[in-house]
Amino acid sequence: MDASTRLQVLSDIEKYELLGEFDKHIDPVDMSIALPVNEDFPYIPKGFLRVKYAVERAAYVNPFRRKANKEILRTQVYGKENLKGVKAAIVTCNHVHKFDCLAVQYAAKGHKTYIIGAKFNNMKGFMGEMMRAGGLLPLSDSMGAMKNLNKAISEYLKKGCFVTCYPEQAMWWNYEKPRPFKDGAFSLAAINNVPIVPMFITFRSSGKYDDNGIEIKYFSVHIMKPIYPKEELPRRKNVDYMRDENYRLCCEKYEEIYGKKLEYTTKKGSED
Repeated sequence: MDASTRLQVLSDIEKYELLGEFDKHIDPVDMSIALPVNEDFPYIPKGFLRVKYAVERAAYVNPFRRKANKEILRTQVYGKENLKGVKAAIVTCNHVHKFDCLAVQYAAKGHKTYIIGAKFNNMKGFMGEMMRAGGLLPLSDSMGAMKNLNKAISEYLKKGCFVTCYPEQAMWWNYEKPRPFKDGAFSLAAINNVPIVPMFITFRSSGKYDDNGIEIKYFSVHIMKPIYPKEELPRRKNVDYMRDENYRLCCEKYEEIYGKKLEYTTKKGSED
């Protein structure tokens, strides 16, 4: 993202927060560089493709993930002890950066972690290849593809993997506050009877600024206690329970780290 785009994105974030449209895609999306996600997409790679992805992860993806977290994002991880005893889970995280998926995987080190992403992330060329090798599970407009995606998610969870969802839906660059959640992540957890592992990214000051005076921020990933589906609740009630509890934990973490009450400009506007 170039400097002028950053300024526009920050301006749009202010606008859509005021409007209460928290799921609005703000970064420019170029579908011309995206490959279609149809029912033939290899959500579970097999044969040569599986070997190819393993080689690409070892040669490119894993070294870049380490470099990004140590040198670019300067990621610090808190609450790692909350992963103890968790074998398979749906991981949730606020979506605040194109590399936050790398921070999630870094925080979940020791667990094979896949990332559910928008269809436009299934890009052409080297970058798209690395994202697929790194665990991208793209969404699709195809019913057949989505059926295969859900089957793959269940299979990965049965194998003891983590699957990451962004319940806020859209990425808001460097946005500090938690945003309202969609139900998808929590429905997957309820259907597959696995816990939610909430992660929440907060920012640290770097003391460095870009040419527009925008501060370059460093990442802190907070892993919170897992939220398990309740046996006594039907699926719909479990979705509501896990979603609301996840959001509550993120709100508490925001107020704890930033030392201020969580307030939205939307609510301020409605109270005037």
